[in-house]
Amino acid sequence: MIIDSDTHVVEDDMIWKFVSKDDAKYKPITVESSEVSYTAYSSGGSRFWLIDGKLYGRGGQPSKVYADGTRNLADTKARIADMDKRGHAVQIVYPSLFLNLTARDPKAERAAVRGYNRWMASVCAETNGRLRWIALPVVRDIEATMEELRFAKGNGACGVLMRGYEGERTLDNPELDAIYAKMSDLDLPLCIHIGNGSPNYAAIENSRSGYRNVLGNSMPTLIAFAALMLSNVPSKFPALRIGFIEAASEWVPFAVHRCQKMLRHYGLRDSFDTMFADNRFYVTCEADEDVARVAKVTGPDNLLIGTDYGHADTSTELDAPGILQRRDDLPRDLTTKIVTDNPKRFYAL
Repeated sequence: MIIDSDTHVVEDDMIWKFVSKDDAKYKPITVESSEVSYTAYSSGGSRFWLIDGKLYGRGGQPSKVYADGTRNLADTKARIADMDKRGHAVQIVYPSLFLNLTARDPKAERAAVRGYNRWMASVCAETNGRLRWIALPVVRDIEATMEELRFAKGNGACGVLMRGYEGERTLDNPELDAIYAKMSDLDLPLCIHIGNGSPNYAAIENSRSGYRNVLGNSMPTLIAFAALMLSNVPSKFPALRIGFIEAASEWVPFAVHRCQKMLRHYGLRDSFDTMFADNRFYVTCEADEDVARVAKVTGPDNLLIGTDYGHADTSTELDAPGILQRRDDLPRDLTTKIVTDNPKRFYAL
């Protein structure tokens, strides 16, 4: 049973049909340009979402790999047929637009989030558990987030998305405790996907080449890791599982070493062999990484792998689980845990 721990939907207009009448004035609209644009919110394209006065790229990077209707979930049967070809039993589906959405007005964010969650619940319900979705919170509106988390748990979601920064806050901010408590009560893991919720960070993220800064795009995830590793969040919420998704994994030995030095220096901890297990931390690896070295730090029970299905960037490898399983330098019991056992536990499947 291969579980693809990181795939995506590339949002389309059909989602906004689920925006409520009360939120109609905040509904995203499409804007088209005569030129291709590379911005902090786009990997290149000429079609954008206009949300709360800001443009966000839509449509995903061009790719001839995907059949019509598979990326935007307009044809879930075609997407499941793709899964069957690769022997994948379940895909965990993350958004695209919302990885970098930073609406100024919480009401505009709430409108888009509610529309997305209800659309994903509707689409995935038709797949008999083959497609499982990650829910979105409205981090600046705790009451709305409570409503969204209850809806998500009752409608097939298996996790909650956050970015390394949420606004100008790291994820150890006490203002997020109510959200973590609710997630714990509902057995929904915290899924920290590569992306960014800080307008200030986004303003400095891009390089002059016209392409996204490949390290800058991953750094909020590493910052979130350190913030949570050095905080009391894991101990305060002992049922909360925390995943670091699509930032690869070879940063883990470096980040853990730096955290260890700080904890040891200030006499806060002197044992580190089970840091990942103790904190219920999980991380997605990539098929060509030094997985054995990373597993020595994380332990064998805390690694996942995803294909990035739906996207067409440097993280995308549609046969990632198969490549990992065919490697002769990794024990079979480790690769089985990564593609099956660990994601079942993390996502509570």
